[in-house]
Amino acid sequence: MIIKGNCLIIISGPSGVGKSSITSKLLSTCKNLDFSISYTTREKRPSETNNDHYRFVTKEVFDKLIQENAFLEYEEVHGNYYGTPIAPIEESIKFNHSVLLDIDVKGAYSVINTNHFDCVSFFIRPPSIQTLKERLISRADMSNDEIKGRVLEAKKEIIKSVHFDHLVVNDNFDDCFMEIERVLQSV
Repeated sequence: MIIKGNCLIIISGPSGVGKSSITSKLLSTCKNLDFSISYTTREKRPSETNNDHYRFVTKEVFDKLIQENAFLEYEEVHGNYYGTPIAPIEESIKFNHSVLLDIDVKGAYSVINTNHFDCVSFFIRPPSIQTLKERLISRADMSNDEIKGRVLEAKKEIIKSVHFDHLVVNDNFDDCFMEIERVLQSV
């Protein structure tokens, strides 16, 4: 699939809603879509590699990048910092590519309101809070307290979904993906 170029495609929603699965499939099906790899100060999960999902850095390195104005946006989320680097986005835009951002709700809101780039934003919502909680538990990479915190944050984030262009419920992955694909083909 070829999509409109020179655009940011934002995939956002609560932790555990399926953003990474959606972004992986989009990247494998869209020829002119590049992935924005965020910087983070959080610990790497066993399933992750550096420069694949994130660029894992120390707080000191992150602070230096802030001072250099290297980020389109950055936020503190769940006690860690996350930032979207601007240089790779600008490079992709030069080649008429669009850039996919898989970012938290705070970061997405910041990008939507910067007016630096055209963007299409998707808020991915779980079918229910209980389903989200079950998904977080099944990942088996967080403590019970962390899961409780993520569920509380998800409730707050869902309220902010009104600020996004499109709300898509991820009850069935294939249906959710087809809806996102349909929207991207019509842009």
